[in-house]
Amino acid sequence: MSDGKRQFSRRDFFSNFLKHVREDAEQRTEGGRDRPSAEPKYRTAVIQGRYCLAYQNNFCSVCSERCPEEGAIVTERGIPRVDADACTGCGICHDLCPAPRNAILLLD
Repeated sequence: MSDGKRQFSRRDFFSNFLKHVREDAEQRTEGGRDRPSAEPKYRTAVIQGRYCLAYQNNFCSVCSERCPEEGAIVTERGIPRVDADACTGCGICHDLCPAPRNAILLLD
């Protein structure tokens, strides 16, 4: 099935889609009442083990598979871990977490 066209994965689709949604939302609120300051917020993802499916002996790797930053979420023995230095706080892992209670917190 190699016809010379670039393959486009679901990961690429969701990553690009959510980036555009966030950029549009930021542009709409820029200068508005919703934005208290013009300084960018720096956030870091934190995994809450008590809600994470992988921590409960279920197979789940959505956050590490969908993260657009290389090495920001590393899975070791099936358990995801966030590298705070590599995490950009984009929030894609938070938006796509399939757990009944979202296991990803975004801290400022």
